Amino acid sequence: MSQPLLSIIVIAYDMPRQALNTLISLSPAYQQGVGTDDYEVILVENRSKRNMDAEAIARLPGNFRYFLRDEPGVSPAAAINFAFSQAQGRYIGLMIDGARMVTPGVVHYALMAWRMADDAMVVVPGYHLGENEQQFHLTHGYCEEQEQRLLDEIDWQNNGYALFDISCLSGANPNGIFHPFMECNCLFLSADVFREIGQADERFDLPGGGALNLCIYRKAAMHPRTRAFMLAGEGSFHQLHGGVTTSEVETRDAILRSQSEQLTALLGQPYRSPTVEPVLLGRVPPQAFRYLKHSVERGIHRAQRCAARNENMYADQWLKQNGNVS
Repeated sequence: MSQPLLSIIVIAYDMPRQALNTLISLSPAYQQGVGTDDYEVILVENRSKRNMDAEAIARLPGNFRYFLRDEPGVSPAAAINFAFSQAQGRYIGLMIDGARMVTPGVVHYALMAWRMADDAMVVVPGYHLGENEQQFHLTHGYCEEQEQRLLDEIDWQNNGYALFDISCLSGANPNGIFHPFMECNCLFLSADVFREIGQADERFDLPGGGALNLCIYRKAAMHPRTRAFMLAGEGSFHQLHGGVTTSEVETRDAILRSQSEQLTALLGQPYRSPTVEPVLLGRVPPQAFRYLKHSVERGIHRAQRCAARNENMYADQWLKQNGNVS
């Protein structure tokens, strides 16, 4: 096999069913317009009481490499850096949360973006499966069994864009693609840029990595050699699995506060979403029209608000173009 252009890094812990769904959604049997030799998927699983079935992974079509590690801490940062050390691709994809399934055009359009611009940073919008954000799953009576029924009903492996029909927007980016994103849970960038931003900062030692995902996204978006490409018609869909910030627990507010405090300390400043203007890439299937409509409506409101305040909607983009980023 020739060296792949793209290495997709997936990190998993105590989510065997969900992570297998994620891998299936990354396989060339599901992804459209790409072949086995175009990319590899590196799965690093941190050992738990429910590890994945290595034989099931081996049976998947495609180029999958599986590593089971014994991590001393509770953060995925070290696992990300280990996976990066194994990556063969010139470009990488980051899926820190292995419970996120993707739509069938993600890999094709990521590769297309790099054919258009070597400095492309490809952003895939995030969603939660179910009618409501999963941190409210107990209030709304949503459970893994109900989620599995929804997935079975849409026959997602043969109808991947139907995931839009059984989902809702992530609370991290509730206004859609014409507002600054707080984070991206399916992010693609060059291996060189990831190396230059310091890879995954292992000082993010809170469970689940804390706000590591936000830090990586901001540093990548603000890097002088990245240009944001938004896959408006694709998505990554979070499956319920008892995640640190996607579970309905009494301590959630305290967890978010501690994550925010660590993020501010490690960044050296309070966090804000990078205001970089994305290039929209790819087709938008009918199932995603309602989200595009929502994005346009919210985007018009934001444009009017910025105009009234004489604010630049994409101030960070201007800073990058003029060589003044922080």
